[in-house]
Amino acid sequence: MTDRFLLMGQNADLIDCLNRLSKRAAWTFDQVTTPTGLVVELEHEQPAGIWWDLSASTLDTAIATVTLVRSQVHGPIVVFVPRLTERIQRKLYQARVDDVIAVPFEDRVLRALIEQRLWLYQHIKTHEPEAPANPVSSEIVVIGHWQVDYQNYQVLKDGIQVELTPKEFQLLSYLIDHRNQVLSRDQLVNGVWGYDILNTSRIVDIHISHLRDKLEDDPHHPAHLLTVRGFGYKLVE
Repeated sequence: MTDRFLLMGQNADLIDCLNRLSKRAAWTFDQVTTPTGLVVELEHEQPAGIWWDLSASTLDTAIATVTLVRSQVHGPIVVFVPRLTERIQRKLYQARVDDVIAVPFEDRVLRALIEQRLWLYQHIKTHEPEAPANPVSSEIVVIGHWQVDYQNYQVLKDGIQVELTPKEFQLLSYLIDHRNQVLSRDQLVNGVWGYDILNTSRIVDIHISHLRDKLEDDPHHPAHLLTVRGFGYKLVE
């Protein structure tokens, strides 16, 4: 099975190097050009790991985004930096980055390093102990024609199952738990993602739009997922 990575960056020289390396190692990678794009992409598919080009963002943005998605990524996160310093290494490792690599790099060394990291994550996954069975009663919340099953992470609309990503389900659940309350975008990011990052409005707006498309009869005139102009969003029954 081919390992697929996610690259955040747009440096042409780095992309050429990674393309060359990927062909030799039988890897593939998809490119996003913004931290927000990376967060959204992770909602739809789990990559083997993340490659981050620090020349495409500030250090603070990289740290905030990696901290936000670290628990979602079950593979190595490698950051490529144009200049390696003690401060950059220290802060990125504190954000749970696996490796910080100076550009340019030696292809064979980087390939061996990433292969070792992939082996390590697979080894950890294979040897994780199974969680003990602990069944609890299902809690179902009804909002109009929607049925939200918290225990089984399932949403029905008019009796038909609606496929939501994990973050879409978490966002919907958070809105339901705070129904009839106006929530700012910052409140939603902190409540659902657990960390504040730059350009939070874009991330929240994208996920609200996806929920409306999947659940509202008319996404342009929603009955439940309402926009409160100048403040944020609220869910009404």
